[in-house]
Amino acid sequence: MPLSTVESSSPFAKVDKQGVIGTLKATGSTDPDILYAQKQKLLGPLNNLKKISFVLMGGGALLTVMVVTAFAGIPLAVFGIWMYRHSTKNIATLDEAYSEYLSTVKRAA
Repeated sequence: MPLSTVESSSPFAKVDKQGVIGTLKATGSTDPDILYAQKQKLLGPLNNLKKISFVLMGGGALLTVMVVTAFAGIPLAVFGIWMYRHSTKNIATLDEAYSEYLSTVKRAA
């Protein structure tokens, strides 16, 4: 069975709402603590990607200050900005899907 985009090993994969809800349903539990633990498990790689993006942006800015290495610094900083935006969108999608699923679980209980 292929992995969903949420469970894939690549943090660069786009997170979709239905994939997150499916992963939360796959826990087989309606306990908010278990669902929160699953959410944190899904957030781990995305938070790491966000931290790495800060390092890339800082390194790119530092390299750009030195004119000789600006040819490497500018693409590095731009890639860091892209990574930050990508991870922020994925985290927002995950949070939205988690909230939606949690509200449906509370209504059903």
